[in-house]
Amino acid sequence: MPEPCPDRGVAGSMETRSKTGPRSKIGRIGIVLAVLLCASLARAQGLARPPDRSPLGPKPEHGATDADQDNRCLEVKFVHTSGVRLRAGRLASAHPEVAQLDGWLDSIGATRRRVFEQSEELLDELRFAGEARSGRPLHDLNLFFRIECAAAGETARVCDGLNAFGVVEIAYPLGRVEDPLVHLVPAPPVDAPDFEFQQGYRRAAPLGIDADYGNTFSGGIGTGTLLIDVETGWTDDHEDIAHKALGAYIGLAGAPYPLSHGTAVLGQLIGADDGRGVRGLVPDADVALSSHLGSLANVPTAIVHAIAAARPGDFVILEVQCSGSPPGPFPCEYFASTFVAVDMATANGIHVVAAAGNGNNNLDSIVYGGLFKRSVRDSGAILVGASNGSALDKASFSNYGSRLDAHGWGFEVATCGYGDLFDAGLLSTYTKTFSGTSSATPIVTGAAVILNGIHRAVFGTALDPLVLRTTLTNTGTAQGTGGRIGPRPNVRKAIAALGLPRISVVDAAVVGSRFRIEVDGPARSACVLYFSPALRATPLLRPPSGYLLLDDPVQLLGLGRLDERGAATFTVKIPAGTLPGTLGFLQARVYIPSARGGAAYTNYAELVLR
Repeated sequence: MPEPCPDRGVAGSMETRSKTGPRSKIGRIGIVLAVLLCASLARAQGLARPPDRSPLGPKPEHGATDADQDNRCLEVKFVHTSGVRLRAGRLASAHPEVAQLDGWLDSIGATRRRVFEQSEELLDELRFAGEARSGRPLHDLNLFFRIECAAAGETARVCDGLNAFGVVEIAYPLGRVEDPLVHLVPAPPVDAPDFEFQQGYRRAAPLGIDADYGNTFSGGIGTGTLLIDVETGWTDDHEDIAHKALGAYIGLAGAPYPLSHGTAVLGQLIGADDGRGVRGLVPDADVALSSHLGSLANVPTAIVHAIAAARPGDFVILEVQCSGSPPGPFPCEYFASTFVAVDMATANGIHVVAAAGNGNNNLDSIVYGGLFKRSVRDSGAILVGASNGSALDKASFSNYGSRLDAHGWGFEVATCGYGDLFDAGLLSTYTKTFSGTSSATPIVTGAAVILNGIHRAVFGTALDPLVLRTTLTNTGTAQGTGGRIGPRPNVRKAIAALGLPRISVVDAAVVGSRFRIEVDGPARSACVLYFSPALRATPLLRPPSGYLLLDDPVQLLGLGRLDERGAATFTVKIPAGTLPGTLGFLQARVYIPSARGGAAYTNYAELVLR
């Protein structure tokens, strides 16, 4: 049976392992001020909102628990107009039923605590800002409370008693949380220093998501984006993730160390691009680590800690799956407190990517009460299923249903941690068997970060969470057989669908011929073609166009204008006596009125003579 509600510790530094997080205190103050301003404007303008908030589900007919549910702790959410608050360990409200309910809790020896440990003021401001930004009403996170029974085995009785009060919107037992990992038989160790060749999920569709292509764009390696991983623990000083993860803890104190699961997730995302180990999908992204300490009771708070550290356009990754009364495991947003936290994040422009879980459960089943049907409610998160590794068919263990948005590899993923592929000590371990929706979720996250980063580099703004989710789904590689897990992201196709300018070498050139180069983007845009024999180690910001990826000296090769189809073709003659091999790199600047400053750089393309 699950343990009683744990003490969560004190928010803030992570004991002796803590260091300053990825954002400075000044940056956090700026975020809070921006939230306060947005909230003040919303109140001043009298925010227009739809009549209803997202449903949290019907009150359970009875609170009977099973082995996956906590036998001592439950959560309660009061109706929106009740104004219930916790004062000196008691529930306080002008609502006439609250005093009676609080007296009943006294009579049975139950204790009360807030679900979300952040200040009431911060939770209010996040709600006001999210409502102003999204135009949809949000639940009041201050109305969620955790009730701890005096003795084990009383959860069902107390849950039933709470749901009998009209002031209670819903009361429900807690379940348990775990990593969404499928355990596979490890392969024999292989002594190799560079494992990028085993990362098929990086490659072009249909095998992978085409991260290699996405990384050739300014903004396509995660620069300027914060990824906040919500799960249990990490080996934050592992050689392949320490450049971003070391000491990047936020929120609840005491995250377990070392652990391979979080290390593997981060290896897929930010593995250092240094010619050894693995190469992350977005190796220049910043990260923060928000632990739930192994308890479902802490998941909502861990998410809100992530929201408080993030800005619009950043990402929260939910590497968790939950179990409870319905067949589990399932996505943790089934529970009301987790759902409202995710809803708060996406309303504030923060992208959330969440594992769908490894139960082979149909989330459209009636047993889930419609809570995974978009027609009933939608948190705005990208929900991720798993396929049979490189194959597009649903993995036998993956949950499925209409709510799933995209899928990634669920087998044979090469990344950091575990040590079945290579083990030179705790800080130098690698695997090629990471699995489950655990491995699928970072793959989808990587594609989303690439697209959002490129869009921000070109247009100066992040994509809205719902727009990014729709783009991933509409442009992905269709899945194969099995229940619905959504398509596999296709970064190249999504870039084209978003109208982002791009360059390609159409023909493979041979000695004595010409290169044919095509630039694509918005119709009738002017463009300039550049060439350099090398790429910059650090991109150069050249306003108003963004980041130039070519190194000096940069040569001007041609001027042109995109036609009605949004394409322009250039030809470049190969000088006599040129030897086969890489000659250099191309990049174009396209003049788009809607771009940042009116112009934007494309990706770079390699000129290779066969």
